[in-house]
Amino acid sequence: MTELAFLSPDQASPVAVWRSPLERALAGADTSLGIRDVSRTGKIEVRGEIAELEVEDADTVWLTPHRALVLCDYEEAAEIRRRLSERFLAIDVTGALAGLEVRGERLMRRLTDLDLDNLPAPGPVARVQAVVIRDEHETFRFFFPQEYGHYVAEVVIDAAEGLRG
Repeated sequence: MTELAFLSPDQASPVAVWRSPLERALAGADTSLGIRDVSRTGKIEVRGEIAELEVEDADTVWLTPHRALVLCDYEEAAEIRRRLSERFLAIDVTGALAGLEVRGERLMRRLTDLDLDNLPAPGPVARVQAVVIRDEHETFRFFFPQEYGHYVAEVVIDAAEGLRG
């Protein structure tokens, strides 16, 4: 198996409309909580001898010595996947993973036991396996299986609201 076409938005029918798996859960959320849906990020899993993996205009999250997750602009995912496929096994998992961005180390400490000073790293967020990235001192992104989207969003909103009081 070299691809999972049904997970690649660029291979969908032209009449298909992309919808975030977090859309309903975040619809009524207070925007001041600092929670943002980043599911519309291109996500490409790369496997193989990736020691020299470099991707312009993308973030590379090393998961193991032979596996990485490349995060890129949604519109560029197909081209980046094509280029990566020339040298590696590159699977577009954009449709498989949802993503959230949150602000606040206190909030993340309520959501995960991961060492927040040692990111990026895979591990549980709200008891769901995720890849967690620290973008800036107080900004975090995490990507997780989209089927858990509603649950994870509700847990994150609840934890953020609990910190507000």
